[in-house]
Amino acid sequence: MTAYEQTLDDVAFVDAWFRHRKDRIGSDVRDISVVSVERLTRGVSRQTWSLDALVDGTPRSFIVRRDHETGAVIPTLLTTEYEVYRGLNDAPVPTARALWFEDDPQWQPDHRAAYVREKIAGDWYLPFIGDDSPEHDERRISASKEHLTQLARLHTADWKSLGFGDVFAVPESPADCAANLIRDNLRRLAEYQFEPSPVLAEGVAQLLESAPRDVPRISLCKGTNGHGEEVWADGRIVAMSDWELACLGDPAYDFAQLQEMVPEIVRDGREVWGWEQALEFYREQSGIDVSLERIHYYRAVNGLLQFLYTHHSGSQVKRLGVTDLRFVWTAWENSFRSNIRLAQEYGFEPEGSAIK
Repeated sequence: MTAYEQTLDDVAFVDAWFRHRKDRIGSDVRDISVVSVERLTRGVSRQTWSLDALVDGTPRSFIVRRDHETGAVIPTLLTTEYEVYRGLNDAPVPTARALWFEDDPQWQPDHRAAYVREKIAGDWYLPFIGDDSPEHDERRISASKEHLTQLARLHTADWKSLGFGDVFAVPESPADCAANLIRDNLRRLAEYQFEPSPVLAEGVAQLLESAPRDVPRISLCKGTNGHGEEVWADGRIVAMSDWELACLGDPAYDFAQLQEMVPEIVRDGREVWGWEQALEFYREQSGIDVSLERIHYYRAVNGLLQFLYTHHSGSQVKRLGVTDLRFVWTAWENSFRSNIRLAQEYGFEPEGSAIK
């Protein structure tokens, strides 16, 4: 190990690391040679590195995920993120296969924990999804249906047999989903909260009082999802990605965090596609009813989730003296926005501060 810098920038080290762990890639792997390593720029919460290699002469690509040097922006542990991917190896939804979590200091890049998963070829960007031109209607609806189909498969997956009851807080019943989500997030907040927040207390009180109880089932939920969060190829999702806000709860939770994948298309005064059609299509695929009322509720809960990660960043800035811009910006600008969103939940909205 002394011959290497033991960093992800050192291809020789990464090559030695992957050779050492080649059995994690496959029990029949005889040889592996790392060709290149590159840090990806998308994403803020953690570092993501892309790695190209030859595995028994065949080109393969991998992803390495780890926290920033000072930690993660979000409070979700790196080990939890890995366990989600590992549990999804056997799930009926397309995901990248988790390979191993590196907890041996001798092989940790920069002496920081990291995990490795396969890299799935594809693209996150759908150039037509936001284009309201009529010629894109069919492709936009098709992409929306594909996304809804994968959400349906996720929400109907047997989370118990997949082991997610050991990863996430389990609601006492479907009616407890919303309250369980809030309790679990407040428990995590208590681990690093460094100052009181009246707006959080008031907002949470309102959320608990209005928590929906007409929830049809407990499902494995993804969290952030939709455009920019999944990997696409040839009009299909080949990998669902970004599981940092995953949980066990109400399927409506995912619809509240869905990004751009329910385009509202109106032609000649008739709604061709929108939330009504999307939720009906999802119901046909999953057998699960999701109401707009529950979706609106979890959009309000997003204020609590936002408070968690902004306060988590703020705690690192305050306690550890972190000066990394991503942490400072999150702790300041995003924290302001989360406070406004929570304030809206109990009827207070400073003029000009509306957060949608």
